Amino acid sequence: MSSPRNSDTGSRRERGYSLIELMVAILIALFLIAGVITIEQSVRNSYTDRSGVAQLENDERFTMSMLSEITQSAGYYPDPAVTSQVAALPAATATAPNGAALSFVSGQAIDGVPNTTVVNGATYDDDSIAVRFMTASGDGIPLCDGTSNQTGSDTVYTNYFYIGVVNGTSYLYCALEIGNTWSPTSPVQLVENVEAMQIWYGLHTAASVTPGDYSVDTYVPAAAMTASDWSEVTAVRITVMFKNPLQADVGQQAATFTKVIALMSRTGGS
Repeated sequence: MSSPRNSDTGSRRERGYSLIELMVAILIALFLIAGVITIEQSVRNSYTDRSGVAQLENDERFTMSMLSEITQSAGYYPDPAVTSQVAALPAATATAPNGAALSFVSGQAIDGVPNTTVVNGATYDDDSIAVRFMTASGDGIPLCDGTSNQTGSDTVYTNYFYIGVVNGTSYLYCALEIGNTWSPTSPVQLVENVEAMQIWYGLHTAASVTPGDYSVDTYVPAAAMTASDWSEVTAVRITVMFKNPLQADVGQQAATFTKVIALMSRTGGS
């Protein structure tokens, strides 16, 4: 009499899960997998955003440091006891690697070329700037390509900053003219994703009875500068527009940074 009962019990144990139970289990597993994938994507996007912002901050610091270091040296020459800025920086004209026409009178240390560019349907200033100074061999004064004067003699350098686009990516470039010859090395790509650059020049225009009063009372864009204004530049205000790493996600505007740079040859310090 006990054998039939034992046989029924074994059959029930071998029956396993029903189809409904399996479907419920699979559905729960899918919900769990979807949750894990969502969390992973969120973490990845957050990491990408943080990395992009960190890269933007690094690019901004490098760009502003480079522009400041070079621009504040405008008009420098090694030995003021035996020469002058007019003698050290003779009149010169040049065509930059991007086709811009540069022109300097004697003693002029700064020249700017106005331009515009269209970013996402909006028009922005896309200015470029040329900075001249003379350095002595081995004095360690940096040039925009990261080198310094090792020629063995006093040499005039023109550091030219401009924006160029390669394969859809915009870069801040540096081209270096040594004496009257552009460096045989190709212009250097300093920073990528620099979309526009606005440059205004600080002048002292108010009448003053104080000789050598170089205090800035107005900033003028390159397009409004007169020929005589270029030799009177005391400071430069540069605004650089970077592509915002979060722009694709939240539609934010480009990241903009501004810095005022004083010319040491005019102010006596930076």
